Amino acid sequence: MVVTMRQLKFGVVGGGSAFNFHVNGVRDSKLLRFTAIYDANTENAKKVAKRFKDGHLEVFETLDAMLDSDIDAVLVMVPHAYHERIVVRCAQKGKHVLCEKPMGTTVEACRNMIAAARAYHVKLMIAENHRFLPAHTWIHDAVKKGLIGDVLMVRAYEGVNEIPGLSVSGFWKGDPIKAGGGSLMDMGAHKFAALEYILGSHCTEVTAVLAKQAINLPEKAEDNAFTILRFDSGAIGEMSVSFTQMTPPFNSLEIFGTEGSIFENHAWEKPVRIYSFSKAKAVPQQEWYEPEIEHAPFPGYYPISVRHEDEHFARCILEDKEPEFSPEDAMSAIECILAGYLSFIEKRPVARQEIIELADKGQTIRILERLAKSIPINPKLPEVKSVKPVGYDRKRAAAIMEKLDLDLLIASAPVNTYYLSGLPVLHSAPNPILEALANQYPNFAMIRREGEGSMVHWDVFKSTQGLCWAADAIGVHNQKDAQTALISKVKKWGLIGKRVGVESTAPKFIIDALGPGNVNMKIIEADSAFQEMRLIKTDEEVARIAMATAITEKAIMKCVKALKAGMTDNELLDIGRKAMLEEGADGWNHLTLSIGGSDPEAPGVGTVVRMGDIVRLDFGAIYKNYAADVNAEVIIGKAPEKASSLIEGLLEFQGHFESRIKPGVPMRQLGEETIGWYKGKYPEGIAFCIGHSIGLECEDLHLFGAMGSQDRLFEKNMVFEIEAWENYEGYLIGVEDCYVVTDSGCRKMTTLDKHIITIKE
Repeated sequence: MVVTMRQLKFGVVGGGSAFNFHVNGVRDSKLLRFTAIYDANTENAKKVAKRFKDGHLEVFETLDAMLDSDIDAVLVMVPHAYHERIVVRCAQKGKHVLCEKPMGTTVEACRNMIAAARAYHVKLMIAENHRFLPAHTWIHDAVKKGLIGDVLMVRAYEGVNEIPGLSVSGFWKGDPIKAGGGSLMDMGAHKFAALEYILGSHCTEVTAVLAKQAINLPEKAEDNAFTILRFDSGAIGEMSVSFTQMTPPFNSLEIFGTEGSIFENHAWEKPVRIYSFSKAKAVPQQEWYEPEIEHAPFPGYYPISVRHEDEHFARCILEDKEPEFSPEDAMSAIECILAGYLSFIEKRPVARQEIIELADKGQTIRILERLAKSIPINPKLPEVKSVKPVGYDRKRAAAIMEKLDLDLLIASAPVNTYYLSGLPVLHSAPNPILEALANQYPNFAMIRREGEGSMVHWDVFKSTQGLCWAADAIGVHNQKDAQTALISKVKKWGLIGKRVGVESTAPKFIIDALGPGNVNMKIIEADSAFQEMRLIKTDEEVARIAMATAITEKAIMKCVKALKAGMTDNELLDIGRKAMLEEGADGWNHLTLSIGGSDPEAPGVGTVVRMGDIVRLDFGAIYKNYAADVNAEVIIGKAPEKASSLIEGLLEFQGHFESRIKPGVPMRQLGEETIGWYKGKYPEGIAFCIGHSIGLECEDLHLFGAMGSQDRLFEKNMVFEIEAWENYEGYLIGVEDCYVVTDSGCRKMTTLDKHIITIKE
């Protein structure tokens, strides 16, 4: 049967530099040609298409639009963590997929890609050019023929200079999650695939040593890696990879057998040398021999190997056969790499079978989550300060943006700017100059859909590295500069015309920069996104709120101890302020105070304490930017029976909430149920409740009660206030406590007794 070959049409996902190798490799191919391109950054895709000289490269603005075109297959070239999603989508659309290495960042991702290809009956191959390098094909055949006998030991090396990419904080290169690691993931994929192919044997155990020799960024993975390997054939080996090689890239390989040795180096004009004692006589005996192999030193071997690779995949499609380099072969390399990472983290040899078992439980991502902090940094490198976010959770932010379909989220309000970046713009900062001058010198922070962040700040501020956790920072001098920086980021990130979330209070200069005539983004009011992010607290946030609460309680008790008839509200306020600062507060969020029926929101007018007045103290200290909210009711003399009775009922009211709150309980439903319970027990009562979250602001979000109720569930690490109030003699008296949701209930953070405190006359 004669198979009629036709030229396949390939679409490209991602317009990075690796595309040049594929273009150069298949320029004159009669089997395939590139006809379409999609990139998340449409402007970048247009630039690539404009430079493309081998025919017309149609630019598509969405992946689905390209997949719905008449292309036969897709070449995927995006950051490694995105391989799974894109490959699966291509398979669902019935397109064959050639995906750049490494196959994925986790074994589970690789399995999903394989399953999708099978389910939708498409071909899947990983673009592992080292597997198709003519030198490696020759060595594979020589080993298989027994030209060096049984292989006893191998030594493999690959080195490139990736220092520029690794040096950029926030860039995907070397990011344990987006890239899957550093040099071992990036180049180890080459080496494991080539070694297992050449030896015809699987690597069964890996012992690794990792280091950051040139890059002092704590969030990045290794720039150099050294591994010791065991194969199921009995051979042992060492494999080293480096991102810090200060010469043109090259690869080398040494194979030692019972009847000879093979040396290879891609920097040589003739890349392979063999010394053989074999009786097969396929090569000269007992002398170094250099076979004629298609090859060229760097960068020449890239288009050679890529041509063999891409055309092999095209033939598999045209002839309906499976690739010689199977997806399972590519996944094997990922299993070995993750074994190396786990080996270094736990300081022991790791069997590949352990990784397979972790994948069965869906846990290989945890290796990558532990990776960066385990890798030592060369002590000779200059110190780079890295600040850990206090509350901002990149994964949580990404999930919220995905839910709201936001491609960009911009914070300009001081609280949200601080939350996203750590920029000290709050009034409680040691020097609140950034807040004071915000109108003249704008500061704002922004994150992309993946949770990656950047900030724009007054350029006089030079301490971003030591104080902020945003991935990068841009200094500006005025609003015009800020607009330019914002527009530049939107274009660089490929977000022109896409959806951006802003606060309802966003300044006009930001709205103008995002609007028509600039980047034409679809502007969405997104206060809810910030509320959602800040609602669940980290353990550190909970600890700071607890400390602010303890400070506030001490300040209130100092006021109680000093209280006497004839004092003024100004004197009490002075005691409260001084006490907070003495106890370690940065400042205060609020100092509300009432004496009898005076206005609690407007103290400091000279109101005098009299015998029998109920004095309400409602203070909130700030500790490391986090607020408290504590109250106490105090009286000189005996508390009126009616007031005490009302407080007793309110404590029961509050306790009804407290006893029923736990993860999974609906807020609105609980609020309505508790109000009904109270009115049933106290028909004459007119009590109302306020339940609000607390954190960077005293009232982050009202969860339930008179100010509104959220139709959502309580979750662990929500921190909130339960306030309950009744009318007494024309003014309000009440109780107020702070809680944090735990695994099985809620824990009270305040400790003051909320009964009316009485002071002897």
